[in-house]
Amino acid sequence: MPRGVVSLLILSGVISGCRGPSSPSTITTACNPSASTARVAMPFFSKPFAGDFPIGNLFDHDKPLVFSDSNGYLLTLCGDRDDASETGQTDGHDGYDWRMAEGTSLLAVADGLVMFAGLQAPAFCPPLGRNVQAIYVQVLHRAPDGTEFVTVYGHLSRVSVAQGDRITAGAAIGLSGNTGCSGTPHLHFGVFRGRPDGTFAVIDPYGWHAPGLDPWEADPRGLPSVWLWREGSAPRTQ
Repeated sequence: MPRGVVSLLILSGVISGCRGPSSPSTITTACNPSASTARVAMPFFSKPFAGDFPIGNLFDHDKPLVFSDSNGYLLTLCGDRDDASETGQTDGHDGYDWRMAEGTSLLAVADGLVMFAGLQAPAFCPPLGRNVQAIYVQVLHRAPDGTEFVTVYGHLSRVSVAQGDRITAGAAIGLSGNTGCSGTPHLHFGVFRGRPDGTFAVIDPYGWHAPGLDPWEADPRGLPSVWLWREGSAPRTQ
């Protein structure tokens, strides 16, 4: 499949996934996730920013991106149900949000090819009641075993790279912001994993740490989530 088509498929999900303002999570990842507890681990990501920032929305292992089939809760990587109405979590969220001041430097998590860097097409944001445009960066990476992953950095205030750039891990890709369907300055970080046929599916870059099969892995639209962080590089999730 041509890279441009892959990019558009990923973009369509990412834009719908960033539909609401980030809010602090009231649930902790009590299972203490790590590479050793993940169902699948392939550590090669470095941290997407320097320092430490509070977590907002988590990845929903029950139908991320499938907002037409919402059930009112978010299923964490530990297998816990987080009631969206009580905690402010986004049912169907397809990545991780970290609250940070606008203008925080964002870094490439691995060597890769910039597939897009700039402004999305106008899209209606229900929580804000108007059309918005997010600035975002999308990077294609190849893991040591050849598996392809795409990382997405959303709601930026500025980009420092351009489509077609080849970048290295730790390179500055832009600054955090509050653009698009967002109510507070934060980074939305999403990861997509490639299939052998060239299509991609959104996954959790922290993997799955609960007993039994990950519901999103069992869904025909999903793929197994993977712990992708190098030792000491995983941003906090609580």
